[in-house]
Amino acid sequence: MFKLRRSFVAAACVAATGFAACGVAQADALYFDFNKNLGPPTASLFLFGAAGQTATVENLAGFSQNVSFGVDGFFNLPIPSIYQQSGTGILNTGFRVVSPDPIAGYFINRASASTDMTYLLGSAALGNNYVVASQGGGFGEGSQVAIHATLDNTAVTFTPKGGAAINVVLNAGETYKYAGGSTNLTGSFVSSDKAVAVFGGHECAQVPVGQVACDTMLEQMIPTNRLSKTYALTASQAAAVAGSASDLVRVIATVDNTQVKVGGIVVATLNKGDFHEFSLSSNTGTTVEASEAVMVAQYLKGTGNGPGPTDPAMTLIPGSDTWLNKYRLSTPTGGQSFPVNYASLVLDTDDLASLLLNGATVNTSGCTGIAGTLYSRCNVDLPVGLFDLTSADPFLVMLGGGGSFDSYLTYGGATFAPGISPPPPPPPPNGVPEPESLLLMGAALAGLAMTRRRQAKS
Repeated sequence: MFKLRRSFVAAACVAATGFAACGVAQADALYFDFNKNLGPPTASLFLFGAAGQTATVENLAGFSQNVSFGVDGFFNLPIPSIYQQSGTGILNTGFRVVSPDPIAGYFINRASASTDMTYLLGSAALGNNYVVASQGGGFGEGSQVAIHATLDNTAVTFTPKGGAAINVVLNAGETYKYAGGSTNLTGSFVSSDKAVAVFGGHECAQVPVGQVACDTMLEQMIPTNRLSKTYALTASQAAAVAGSASDLVRVIATVDNTQVKVGGIVVATLNKGDFHEFSLSSNTGTTVEASEAVMVAQYLKGTGNGPGPTDPAMTLIPGSDTWLNKYRLSTPTGGQSFPVNYASLVLDTDDLASLLLNGATVNTSGCTGIAGTLYSRCNVDLPVGLFDLTSADPFLVMLGGGGSFDSYLTYGGATFAPGISPPPPPPPPNGVPEPESLLLMGAALAGLAMTRRRQAKS
């Protein structure tokens, strides 16, 4: 049975450090770009951290605002539509968020019947190499990629799918924006000599192309060095009410000769930039295993002619080895709120009883097992605003919501970008665990070995 035993990795981290997630240090800066939306947008930046925490939100086009979080550690900052980015070229309208304390955030590009939201990576999670997820067809200026420089004199190479490489040099705060029209930019690549933030999206995409109703798409790309070889995923709650009753999934290769398995069956061997796509039926889940690191993107499909609480949206899926066991997040609030908000989860089946929402036990009677694995998947209704989701072991949280011909979909963080969820542990002194930690780690691993043997016999 398939299972990447995150509890095995986590237990080793607990033994060595006292925490349940391994990864990089939390960052104090976030970056985002406001992509073109077909409808008049009412965008917002959702920031959350500690009560009374301060942050500065700024760009090179003259926007600068200091914010102070409320007692709930939350701030909803409207972003004026004049900073919406269109066309192809170098722009100065990308945003930076800085704070002296750990901070998390989402950017939501909200418009009537055309919305999407992205989780924002901290600066420590940014990288120099990216593959892009997007969509073809649709309306407006079509597919979009934004490359945001964090340092001066950053040399960037953008290679659009099927096109020639484009070379630009950016200073800190500048963005190279590319509008691809009807071309599907999925499988395009970005490389740079300094860390950059990269966003993929679409002004108003149909999923699949030609399906009635379009919606804007936006997601911050994960650097290739943060991608994984093993993923577990679940259909969204929206899939259950969409006209097609499924989500679209794409597995995108980062190197040549990448073998891909879905549900344990070999489905493709891909070259760099190629992708395999499949539909994930509602109320089901599956696994993706690859011989090399791949990006996995999940798309909500259009509702067709029915006004269900969903429409196209796009997110990336964190790999199974990057899950957290506690998430502090927020659904959209204020004028950007939705009537339906949910978390789509994948977790150890034996952890279902430990799942808590804001400290209360979650009713998991609707959860179902993922065939061939030790995982279960389910959807949990969420309140408007801040919430906490916890489980005994690391698990996957996908955050979504919708209204009439409208929706958003993104993920809830990962070990490489935990936001204000439990911070990853510090490295051991001089890279060597203390003797006591080694003893604890040995005990933890021995216990896990016994657990695995018991499971194998059952």
